[in-house]
Amino acid sequence: MFIWDFLLGDVMDQIIDWFYGQLIGFLADFFAQMGNMGVELFDMSWIQSIVLFFSYRAWALYGTGLVVSCFETGIEYQNGRGSIKDAA
Repeated sequence: MFIWDFLLGDVMDQIIDWFYGQLIGFLADFFAQMGNMGVELFDMSWIQSIVLFFSYRAWALYGTGLVVSCFETGIEYQNGRGSIKDAA
């Protein structure tokens, strides 16, 4: 029995090492290819246009919110209930 345990232990260690190496190799290749896809995706002009559109839209919404908040605070101060803390 001891001989079989010794032989099976070596064989199983080799099989597990091979399987682990294959799994790590697959995951490394997979994530490398996924990373390259992301880089290539943002090089396209129409993707850059969409990102730029939403960036401009975000800044416009930020500016609009800031102006509305300033006007709301001013109106509240005119009515005597103004507070900078309550402007949010």
